[in-house]
Amino acid sequence: MNKQRFRRIGFSAVLILALLSCFVAACIPGGAENSWRRVFAFFGLNDFSSCADAAPFSVHVLDVGKADSILVESRGNYMLVDGGTADRGDDVVAYLKRRRVKTLDFVVNTHPDEDHIGGLKQVLQSFPVKRYFAPEIPQKLIPGSEEYRDVQAVLKGKKLNTEHPRAGSSYSLGRAQIQVLGPVSPGDSTNNNSIVLKLTFGTTRFLLMGDAEKAEEDTLTASGRDLSADVLKVGHHGSDTSTTQAFLKAVRPRYAAVSVGSDTSKLPKPVVLNRLYDLGISSFRTDVDGTLIFLSDGRSVSVKTEK
Repeated sequence: MNKQRFRRIGFSAVLILALLSCFVAACIPGGAENSWRRVFAFFGLNDFSSCADAAPFSVHVLDVGKADSILVESRGNYMLVDGGTADRGDDVVAYLKRRRVKTLDFVVNTHPDEDHIGGLKQVLQSFPVKRYFAPEIPQKLIPGSEEYRDVQAVLKGKKLNTEHPRAGSSYSLGRAQIQVLGPVSPGDSTNNNSIVLKLTFGTTRFLLMGDAEKAEEDTLTASGRDLSADVLKVGHHGSDTSTTQAFLKAVRPRYAAVSVGSDTSKLPKPVVLNRLYDLGISSFRTDVDGTLIFLSDGRSVSVKTEK
């Protein structure tokens, strides 16, 4: 049998498998949006995110390129922190549907840069949202981007108020606690007005930094609040404007997650990776490892990577 015939047979097999997948999805009660997990199971495969099904608490750092989108799950309660860029919004929505999200208890836009707010338009259009958080930033820093305007239009259409949580405020997500640590005071850039969240489940802790840079890190350290965490979502995609050695010593994480993709900035910067390495912090990157899922039973944390 020649190579050309092998290729034809291979292509036909892939085509048949794809068509069969669509057929199975269409036949499952509840429609296609809830069926992909079952399709994977039908063919003896596993959806990677199913590793979180049995965990009482999980933090999913989605692979959305050089952008941020983080899903937090706590026994049927959900929070989404940022939505990536506009062109990845549909991917974020698809991931949430695979995780069987019906309603989002919280949507948090850490700051209005395009790579954090862009995909929230699709998210807000696709799910009921109980509360929407964004930082209160100086008027001169409010962007005029299409992404920002689109999200404001969806919020207005859904009559969903934007809340500006203050440093020191706290909220519940199922059995988990959400503490707002920053911004402590108005910053000089959108990055340094990032909402910084500390999540606590049992004795395990997760610190989500948005794009906070050194100036905001310094105000957090000076605030006297407990910054220690088991997992640090590294600020600003591993830029050398963030994640100073002094800040890392205050946090003392076991794990670090860098949400990053290939672009001209060439992030994460080697100096940041070296700081993490020198302090014995295990680092994971979405550009190398794919989506990262941190699992907690309330006593310990483990990590699963897509790749």
